[in-house]
Amino acid sequence: MKKRFFLCLLALVTLFSLTGLLSAQAEVVQLPIDETGGMPPLASGYSGDLAYEDPTIKVSIELGREENCDYWIADIQITDPAQLRTAAADGFSSTMAMDGQKLARRVNAVLAIDGDYFCYTGSGYILRQGQLYLNKLNGDRDVLLVDELGNFHGRHLAEDGSITGSVRGRKIMNAFYFGPILVENGEVCPDVTGQDMAAREKRQRMCIAQVGELHYKAICCAAPARGSAGMTLEQFAAFVARQDVLIAYNLDGGDSTMMIFQNKKINDVKNNSTRDICDIIYFASAWKAE
Repeated sequence: MKKRFFLCLLALVTLFSLTGLLSAQAEVVQLPIDETGGMPPLASGYSGDLAYEDPTIKVSIELGREENCDYWIADIQITDPAQLRTAAADGFSSTMAMDGQKLARRVNAVLAIDGDYFCYTGSGYILRQGQLYLNKLNGDRDVLLVDELGNFHGRHLAEDGSITGSVRGRKIMNAFYFGPILVENGEVCPDVTGQDMAAREKRQRMCIAQVGELHYKAICCAAPARGSAGMTLEQFAAFVARQDVLIAYNLDGGDSTMMIFQNKKINDVKNNSTRDICDIIYFASAWKAE
């Protein structure tokens, strides 16, 4: 009896010792609100070619075809708003562009998509990682605001002075100037063609959407080539709305369209015309493994 008690006690001590060792070797970290990257993804976190999970982030990617057009949908869940991040080729005061895959690798992105090509317009509301770089609105485009809790807020045809740096009492951490807003309150916006964006042409397209609290989707479709039809903006908005999102925002498309996973572009991989981009939106791990 005493021997059995001793063995059980020894097992418990060993278990607690191992638990303490594991706790000392790995931890959740608070990612800083700056232009640095996330924690390196775990090699063991990948499950096949289209999924990743660690204690702070879960990503799964779906490939499919609708209306003769190929599409990719990434479903992303994070545990802290700071894991939704953005990065520029050479900082947000520069017009430099680079290979998006290299940029994603530089910041340890678990999943990355192309951004709004902020450096080519000369106008807009460019606020990234809590830092305001440009406030020059003229009412010609929709703006997407991401607050400190990671929630999305759309501003239709935002005019000068209409955005103050906070929304509903929450600080804006990132803002994007491309558009239009495709889906709002789960419904397709009434006029998604008014801001042009080659709206009536069948194109490659990309959007970012919020599903719920710290839950997002990145959705893109392929170009009208290589056996795929492409989508008009109305078709794309309708398709995105069917993915059960609350709000979705159109980003730079065409040959800028990039969904990057494991540091590789996974959408429309036969397209040799992919262009260098100024910025990415990415999701990072906050799990520090030792």
